[in-house]
Amino acid sequence: MCEILVVGADSPVPFTRLEPWVLALERYGIAGWGWGSAHLESDGAVNVRRAVGKLCETPEALDELRQIESRRWIFHLRRPLRLPNVLEDMQPFYSQSLDFAYAHNGDFTNAEQFRDRFTGLLEGKVDSEIGFRMTERLMENGNSLEAALDQTLETLGGTSNIAIMYHGGNVWIYGKAMFNKLWRFQIDNLSCASTSMIMADDSFFELVYGVLPEDRELIRGASSLLTPVSDELISATS
Repeated sequence: MCEILVVGADSPVPFTRLEPWVLALERYGIAGWGWGSAHLESDGAVNVRRAVGKLCETPEALDELRQIESRRWIFHLRRPLRLPNVLEDMQPFYSQSLDFAYAHNGDFTNAEQFRDRFTGLLEGKVDSEIGFRMTERLMENGNSLEAALDQTLETLGGTSNIAIMYHGGNVWIYGKAMFNKLWRFQIDNLSCASTSMIMADDSFFELVYGVLPEDRELIRGASSLLTPVSDELISATS
């Protein structure tokens, strides 16, 4: 089971503000096989980076991230259910056609039955990428995001937590995992969503985030977490 963290705010959030949370999720979630991030650039573009290994043991990557501040962040911390563990399997994935970053936690149990449908589009071997491409194709064919996510899960089977960030900063979350529950919550001025390291209750909050947020909600289905950053805010920082 991988871990996902999503954070957004009206003002740019430096990675240094989030670093303790990210590293705690990596450590306590036993998710140090690989990591990836997506953040919103000042012009509204989505920037995705992925790497194999533990973020906490990669000082050059941490130094690069510490130079970044953004109004929207997604982190994916990998704990694979299957090997090998290669760069092409790291997340978030990125949709060139629809311009969004996609991070998945869970297991699409029937994914391999549909791999041939996406020949030429898949770079790696994981079930998550098949789910990503299926959702992308359903949306290209005119389905709404929520309908595409539901149909993907119904078709592929299994369990699914997903975070999606669009160009401009629109962020959606989708929680339909059986064990690693997805929560949304507020800490200070930060709107957040996080998986729960397979903990049965909300005790992970104090372990990772140092607080039990009063405004917390267990997500079941699709939910808009963050609306697009306004054109005025983008142009002011471009």
